[in-house]
Amino acid sequence: MINSKFLFVVGVGRSGTSLLQSMFAANPSMVFMPETAFVRRYLATGCLGRLHDKQGKSAVIECLSNDEAFSRSRLDISELDRSVFGPGQSLELSIYRQMIQAHTTTDTSWVGDKDPRMIEFLPLLSSLFSNPTVVHIIRDPRDVLLSKKKAAWSRKGHVWKHIFANRVQLKLGRMSGQRVLGRNYHEVIYEDLISSPHRVLSTLCEEIGLPFHDDMLAFGEAAKKLVSESELSWKKETIGPLLPENKEKWKAGLDDREIVLTEICCQEAFRVGGYRLDDRKPRLSVFDKLWIVSGAAVIFVADWPYRLFRNYRVWRACK
Repeated sequence: MINSKFLFVVGVGRSGTSLLQSMFAANPSMVFMPETAFVRRYLATGCLGRLHDKQGKSAVIECLSNDEAFSRSRLDISELDRSVFGPGQSLELSIYRQMIQAHTTTDTSWVGDKDPRMIEFLPLLSSLFSNPTVVHIIRDPRDVLLSKKKAAWSRKGHVWKHIFANRVQLKLGRMSGQRVLGRNYHEVIYEDLISSPHRVLSTLCEEIGLPFHDDMLAFGEAAKKLVSESELSWKKETIGPLLPENKEKWKAGLDDREIVLTEICCQEAFRVGGYRLDDRKPRLSVFDKLWIVSGAAVIFVADWPYRLFRNYRVWRACK
C-alpha cells in the first residue's frame, strides 16, 4: 500500500487529460510524474514479477531499460534498491514506490499520475492506494473522434474503434468510479474547463481538498516538463495558452455519417456533458446509412462482452 495523498487523471484519449495534468502539476502543493502508464502496463499485469521469477533481475532491468515510456520517469533502473527485488512483495509496486520517491520530498503533500486508459482500471487504484482521488475529464465525443483522427498515435485506427472506445471507457470509468471510489471520484467537463478555468479548477480543488493556486492557470512551464518531444505533435495545445474556442470543431471536421454514428453510440457522454445533437440535416447516401447501421451493430454487440472481460481482468489484478 502506498500511503500518500494520491491523484490520478483519467479519461477517454484526446479528452484533455494532458491539459488537466499540466494544470495540477503547476500547483505548488502537487508533484506530477510524467506519463508512463506503469500502473496499467505493469501493476495491472504482474509481468515484471513473472519475468524476474523466470529470468532474474537482469531481465527486468533490460525490459525497463528498453521501455521508452518508463524512461520518462527519470529513474535509473540499474540503481534500484536491492530490497525492490526481495521476496514476499510485489516487484511492480516496489518499483512504483521508487518512482514516486524520485519525484517527491518529505514536504510534498500531493503526488499525481496520469494515464487516460486507466479509466478502465479504477478498482485497481483503490486496491493500491489509501483513499486515492480520481479526476475523470469528459469531452464531446465528436471532438474526441476528430482529435483521434489527427493524432499521430491514433489516426490509423478505424472510426468504429474510436467510437467504441469512447462508449465503453466512459461507461467503465463512471460505473466503477462511483461504485468503488465514491466521493473520491470526480468528473470535469472539458468545455467548462477551457471556458471557465478559474471557476472549474477552484471548485474542483475545494472538492478534493487541494489548495487552489493561481499558477494552475499558467501551466505552460509545468507542461513542458511533462510532455516529451515525441508527443508535441499532438499535445502542443497542452503547452498553452488556453484556447476557450477549442470546441465544436467536429462541425467542420467530421463527415455526416461519423457525426450520426457517434451520436447514436455515445449517448451517455451527451447526457453527462450536456452536449446538443447536431440539428443540421445530414446528407447520407444508401452506402452511408449501411455504414452507420453496420458500425452501430458492431459497437453495441461488442460493448457488454468487452466490459465483462475488462472487469474480470481488473478483478484478477486486484486479488
